[in-house]
Amino acid sequence: MTNPMESYEDSGVETPHVEIHLADYWAVVVKYRRLMLAILFVALAVAVVATVIAKPVYRASAVIDIVRQQGNPLGISDSTWASASNDAEFLPSQIELMKSRGVAERVVESLSLLSDREFNPSATGRPSGAAPAPASLAAAARRVQADANAVIVRGTSLVKVSFDAPSAALAARIANGIVDAYVAWNIESRFRQIGQSAEYLAGQIEQTKRDLEAKEKALLVYARQKDLPIDGKVDSTSRLDSFHQDYAMAVADRVAKEARYQELQNTSPETIAETAPGSQVAQIRGEIARLEQDYKEKLTVYKPEWPAMQQLKRQIDEGPERLRVAVQESAAKAREAARSDYLMAQRREASLQEMLRTQQTQALNQGASGGDYKNLRVEIDTKRALLDGLLKQQGEAEVLSRMREQQLTNVRIVDRALPPGGPFKPSLPRNLIIAFVLGSVAAFGTAFLLSYLDRSLRSTDQVERYLDLPALGAIPYLANAPSSAWQKALKGVAAPVATAPSGARIEMMPHAEPRSAIAEAYRSFRSSLLFSRAGGVRVVAITSVLPQEGKSATAVNLAVVLSQLGRRVLLVDADLHRSRIHGLLGVSNRTGLVSILAEGTEPSRVIVKTDIPGVFVVPAGPETPNPSGLLSSDAMQRFLELAATNFDHVIVDTPPVLATSDVLVFGQYTDGVVLCVRAGKTPRDQVRRVRDKLLRAGLTILGVLLSGLELDSSYYGGHEYRYLNYGERAKNVDASKDNSPKAAGAG
Repeated sequence: MTNPMESYEDSGVETPHVEIHLADYWAVVVKYRRLMLAILFVALAVAVVATVIAKPVYRASAVIDIVRQQGNPLGISDSTWASASNDAEFLPSQIELMKSRGVAERVVESLSLLSDREFNPSATGRPSGAAPAPASLAAAARRVQADANAVIVRGTSLVKVSFDAPSAALAARIANGIVDAYVAWNIESRFRQIGQSAEYLAGQIEQTKRDLEAKEKALLVYARQKDLPIDGKVDSTSRLDSFHQDYAMAVADRVAKEARYQELQNTSPETIAETAPGSQVAQIRGEIARLEQDYKEKLTVYKPEWPAMQQLKRQIDEGPERLRVAVQESAAKAREAARSDYLMAQRREASLQEMLRTQQTQALNQGASGGDYKNLRVEIDTKRALLDGLLKQQGEAEVLSRMREQQLTNVRIVDRALPPGGPFKPSLPRNLIIAFVLGSVAAFGTAFLLSYLDRSLRSTDQVERYLDLPALGAIPYLANAPSSAWQKALKGVAAPVATAPSGARIEMMPHAEPRSAIAEAYRSFRSSLLFSRAGGVRVVAITSVLPQEGKSATAVNLAVVLSQLGRRVLLVDADLHRSRIHGLLGVSNRTGLVSILAEGTEPSRVIVKTDIPGVFVVPAGPETPNPSGLLSSDAMQRFLELAATNFDHVIVDTPPVLATSDVLVFGQYTDGVVLCVRAGKTPRDQVRRVRDKLLRAGLTILGVLLSGLELDSSYYGGHEYRYLNYGERAKNVDASKDNSPKAAGAG
């Protein structure tokens, strides 16, 4: 047999791998639906009241277009115009400028808002032309800033400027005032910068002119001292470079022609004659071939002795000599021409070499003076270029300054603000939507927070999930149980019993009203218990975590439903601290379990037969100072063994585990323990502590029974309560049959 503690650790952590379904969230909503609806109703009511009592606020809007351009309208280079282009942060920066304190103060002053009683109800009036107090101006500007807003129209360069005010006319007037103040500020700041640039340029131009004159005088004096050209063309270095290039080309030409000459000296005359331009070798060879062909053709007609044939033969014989002479002449001419070219290239090389030596000497002499002269010339050219640029910028700045009178700017007013036809806020639909959203969030948040803080067990699913124990069933709360005649539960009971405030009680319900929902719940618990252990159960201990969790009622009702199977059941009251079984069943408590264990009384003299067929009871008996000692004695073991031999089932009602340790000392004599837990009340941490305590004592926990479960919590558990109305429906059908005319006639 495996150790039951192998599956349970007293770590205080809930069982891992808990699968959460949407049904669990829906169960939370159903459980706290009334609270959620109340929160939502309060939020909507607050929105309605706030809308009714709020003062109306009007919003007027103007639209402006801030043009992005690469330059100013005249095409003049100016950084103040070009800054508006290719800058992703330009429009956001302009919006912040519109809402700046400087623009707001311009609006206050231009519209005289300090003396406007609609804007400033505390205005006392001030002399015309008097400057406003700085503190008053700053306070009014802050109000303008707080109520002004500007947003970019998505995908465009348009900006929508709006203002909120208590009246429509004031809202439109201030919105237009903000636009006008921003345009005026834009123009002034732009041309103020241009004016400052013009002053700076004028000073730089004068300084550059003075520097340029001084440099030119220094250059003239230096040229005269060093006897250099006044025009500044000191180009000895460039001429030396040119001579170097010419000399290199001459050397290359001489080498090439020398190689050509040597090649012709070592080449045969025939090869030279073949490639020489203007050579007659090829022509002579062609004539010889033609004469030979002509001789062959005429030989077919004339004899060789024919004078004409002999003359032709002589010409053919003279051909080789002519060819040899032509070859020698052509080769000689080619070699002589190559030699002439080689000698000419050699003389040109020598001449350029001499000129190069002379130029190098001159360059060395003029190097120091020419370098200083060139540096002075470069400085003069740089100053002159700088002066030209400054003069150009000064001219452009003067033109831009004159453009101020034309009010040229990159800001264009598209639509001026008009007085709105109705208030912008409060808006009842918008407030209701906001209240609905916030109320829903608060309602759901509160519900799930309460659900999270609820550490109790409310369903059989939670029992198996958090305790890893089998759930044997759940008993509904008596006030929720559908029963039209619960008072019949007292029928057949002689002694008075403790009842609920409403007068109803759950004990004996399976006997008094067997077709009730509670009776059916106990029968379901009976079935689960009988199959909870292989071979069945005979001796069962009923206990709980804390008092008032329904363990005694469970013990009594379990005995009743077991007896309904035709079995003999012995109900033992082992709660020697607070016994209740004798009162529930209406028997005497003069003798009982204490008498058997302490006095050695025969069990047959103590066992009492009840009015319920098949149910016998052993009361607790007189009070004893040592309940745990009696329950852990051998007499208790012998008594339970005897009871198991003579009865089909033995049900033992024991004290709560956290209150006493009685069940731990004799629980090993039973087949197992049933742990009763009050649904929605007992913290599951305490239940886990009791579970671990029982397992450490070596007891077998047959399962957990939930008692006092409200019907709303059935949403947590799934479907175990769908039968609650089934018994009532069948009973109503039987009643209708009894009240039918046919039944009445039979009676």
